[in-house]
Amino acid sequence: MSEKLILDVIVEIPKGSNVKYEYNRKTGKISVDRILYGPNFYPQNYGFIPEALDWDGDELDVLVFADQSFQPGIVVPTKIIGALAMIDNGETDTKLIGVIAADPRYKHVDTMKDLSQHEFAIIKEFFETYKNLQNKKVQVNGFHDHDWAIKEYHECVELMEKYGKMDKDEFIKKMKKQHPEKYAK
Repeated sequence: MSEKLILDVIVEIPKGSNVKYEYNRKTGKISVDRILYGPNFYPQNYGFIPEALDWDGDELDVLVFADQSFQPGIVVPTKIIGALAMIDNGETDTKLIGVIAADPRYKHVDTMKDLSQHEFAIIKEFFETYKNLQNKKVQVNGFHDHDWAIKEYHECVELMEKYGKMDKDEFIKKMKKQHPEKYAK
């Protein structure tokens, strides 16, 4: 394992919620985007890293394993252990995976192998199905290890430094031309 990475993750959606909150970089506010259309609920706390821009034009997402649910806007120190690669609405939409760094119950967790593999099956199932009733498809491309996640994080920090002030639609249009491999045809 290369560098150990603990990041401040801002929670958007509490574990167990069916409310899809969304952070708006321009206003700095978190607001209700929608209520999930089906019986799904977020299997872990879901947040973002403000200094990292993903290929979908939003901040890089993170699933934070913890025994507690945290309210939107709360900062949770998170040890990154892996990632889930996805294509959502034709755009690369990576989810880093981490564990709460402020809880001794998770101190032993350094890789995804240190957690129940059933938890990852639940996460995969959630993301494959949570938009079905919206008639939208999400392609889950699998889980990746810690080193892959760290590389993705650094790539997204670079994107934020270069393009973070750019309008989301303008960013995606530009990236589709420069990096078509990051977008579905």
